Amino acid sequence: MYQRRPSTGSVASTASSVVTKDSFDAILASPASSPRTSFDSWNSAPRRPEYGFQRPAPIKQYRRRREQGEILAALPDEVLKLILDNLKESHLRPGSFSCATCMMRDLCSVAMSARKLLKPAQTVLYEDIQLVGVDSITQKKRLKLNYGSRLVLLRRTLRANPELGAMVRSLKAPAAPQGVPLDLYQNLVASVIMACPNFERLLGFHQNHDFSFNRLFYALSTRTQLKEMHWTLEASQFQRKRRVSNAAPMLSAGNPNYQEAPGDLQPEQSDDFLELHSNWTELETLSIHCLPGATLTPITLLPDILSNMPSLRNLYLSHLPFTAFNDANLLSLPPLQTLTLSHLPGVSSDGLSSFARRPSSRSIRRLVLHHVDVDSLPTLAQILSNLTSLETFSLVQTLTPILPESEKVWLFPYLASATLKKLHWDITSNLTKATFADEILARSIVCNGFPSLRTLRTPNDPDGIFQSLCKPLNKIELSSDRYRGLIAKCGNGSRPRSPPDTPITPTTPKTAGSKSPASGGGLNFPMEDALFPSKVCSNLAQSRLAAQARLEAAWQKPRFKVHVVDEDGTVVEDYGIGGFLGRPGTDIKLDYCLAADPDAADENGGLIDIADFLSDGGENLHRDNNTREGCNGRWNSAAAMATSSGTADRRDKERWWHTERGRWRPVEL
Repeated sequence: MYQRRPSTGSVASTASSVVTKDSFDAILASPASSPRTSFDSWNSAPRRPEYGFQRPAPIKQYRRRREQGEILAALPDEVLKLILDNLKESHLRPGSFSCATCMMRDLCSVAMSARKLLKPAQTVLYEDIQLVGVDSITQKKRLKLNYGSRLVLLRRTLRANPELGAMVRSLKAPAAPQGVPLDLYQNLVASVIMACPNFERLLGFHQNHDFSFNRLFYALSTRTQLKEMHWTLEASQFQRKRRVSNAAPMLSAGNPNYQEAPGDLQPEQSDDFLELHSNWTELETLSIHCLPGATLTPITLLPDILSNMPSLRNLYLSHLPFTAFNDANLLSLPPLQTLTLSHLPGVSSDGLSSFARRPSSRSIRRLVLHHVDVDSLPTLAQILSNLTSLETFSLVQTLTPILPESEKVWLFPYLASATLKKLHWDITSNLTKATFADEILARSIVCNGFPSLRTLRTPNDPDGIFQSLCKPLNKIELSSDRYRGLIAKCGNGSRPRSPPDTPITPTTPKTAGSKSPASGGGLNFPMEDALFPSKVCSNLAQSRLAAQARLEAAWQKPRFKVHVVDEDGTVVEDYGIGGFLGRPGTDIKLDYCLAADPDAADENGGLIDIADFLSDGGENLHRDNNTREGCNGRWNSAAAMATSSGTADRRDKERWWHTERGRWRPVEL
C-alpha cells in the first residue's frame, strides 16, 4: 500500500509550529520551494534595473560525438560521385600540371580509403578510361610483355569482374607502339572492347579502314550502345581508277570541282560496310573522311547507312567524291543538330538551297561549309533565313558568291538570321579589297539583320569593314604573333610555317599504311593530294597582325580636337584624342574575334580540321624533332621536394612517380 507523504514545502502546513528565522530560511532553500530553476546555465546574478529586460543565457546543449565515418556514410553516392568528378576535372583541365595517370592514382587511393567511397570511385575511374603514353618498362618486365601491358591488365580486370566492365563507357587506348604489328595491337584493343557491354566511344585511337575484315571494327559493330564513330577510309585493293568517259557529262563539263573519281567498291564490300552499322541505333555522332582513292559506292550506300541511325545528331563528311555524295544524298539526310560539309565536289548551290527549304533541316544549330564553293549569294540568304534554329554558321571558300544577273538587292538586310550567335566568314579570293559578298554581309549587319549575333570572325578583312562594325578593342594581336616567323626560322616551331605574305595551304592528311609493321600506326601529312586539290585558308596570326595595324592607324585619326588657348588668345596646345576603330555605344554587343576555336590551329583559319582530329592530341612527347614537357607525377609529391636535398624516400618515389607521359586532350569535330 502506498502512503501519502505529507507536504513539507508549504508554509501553511507548519502553522501549528513556531516559525523561526532559521526555519524560514531552510524552507526557502529547499528544492521544492525554491523560486529559481536548477539549471546550471541559469545566471543567478541580480539584474540591474538600468539595463531593462535581459534575455537569459541559452541552455547549453551537449551533442553526441560522431563516430568515425558516420558523416561520410550519411552522404548519398550521387554527392560523392560529384565530388570525385570535380577531383577528376581538376587533374584533366587545360593548364593543369597533372595527367590521366595521376588522376587514376588518386582515384585508386580514394577507393581504398573507405568502403563507402569504393563504388563512387570505381564508377568515376572506369566509366572513362584514359590510358595515355607508353607503358612502364618495369611493368612490361614483370608481366613479360613487349607491348600493351596496361591493356592486358585492364582486360583481365574487366573479365574477372563483369560489374566493372558494365561501367565502362569510353576508352582512350594508347597509340600503337613502334615496331609492333598493327593488326595484333588492334586485336588487343578489340578484346578490351568486347569485355565492355555498354561501350559508347573509342577515343584517340584512329585507324584506317580498307573494307577488309578487322576485329577492331567488328568489336565496335557489336556494341549496341555506341554513341560516337569516326571513319577514316582508304582505298581498297580491289578498286581501280574510273575512266573519265564513264562519268556523267554534266559533271565533267564546266565543273571546276570535277576530279577523276575512284573505282566502285565490290558489292560484298558495300554490304559488309553497311552491316557494320546495323546495331548502332543509339549512335549520335558520325564522321566519314575519305583518303585519296577511297569512296563509298553505290551512291545509295550512305543514305542506307543513315537510315539505320534514328538517334544521329552530329554528322561530319569530308573529302567524299561525287560518286559517294551528291545533292540527292544531301536531301535525304535525317534531322540533325550539327552538320559539317568539307571538300564535297558533288554538292552544288541548288542542292544547298533545296536542303535549307526542307522542314527537317530546321533543327540544325551548327552548320559548317568548308570549301564546298557556294557560288550563289541567294543560296546563303536561304540558308540563313530558313534554318530557324541556326546558332553557329561557318563559311570557308575561295570562290566569291555572286548575285544572278536577273536579281538585284533592293532592300536590306539581304542576309538575315534571327537566331545566329556566331559567324565565321572567310572568303579568300581577294586579299586586297573587300568582295561584293562582304559588302552585302556588312550592310546586312548594320541594318540589324542579325539581332542575336555576338561573335564575328572574319580572317580576310582587308578593308576592315567588319572590324568597324564591332565593339572597339584596345589590342587584338597576341604577344607571340610578331615572333612566330623568327621561331620558325630557328627551327623551334612545332610545325613548318610559311612566310608572312604567303597564304597557308592545308593538305589532306593521310595515315601511314596499316599493313606496315614498321609504321606502328603513326600519322604523316603529305604535301600532295592528287584527288582533291588544296584549298587556300586564312592564317589567323596574320589576320591579327593586319587587324592590329588597322587599329593603330585609326589611332592617328582622332575623333576630337583639343585646343588649349591662354588669356591672350594664343594657342598653347593643339592635339587630337579619341581615335578608335569600331562602333561605340552600350547597345553594340558584337565582338570582333580572331582567336581560334579550342584545339584548333591558326593555320586552318581557327576551325577544327580533320588534321587536328587525327593528330596525337599531345600524347606523343617526341614529335617534329621537338620534346614536349610531360608529366611524371612529381608535381605534388613530398618526395619531389626532398629530391633537392637528396633525401627522397624510395617508397615515396614508387608511390608518386610514374613513367613520363604526355598530357592528352580529346579533339572534337
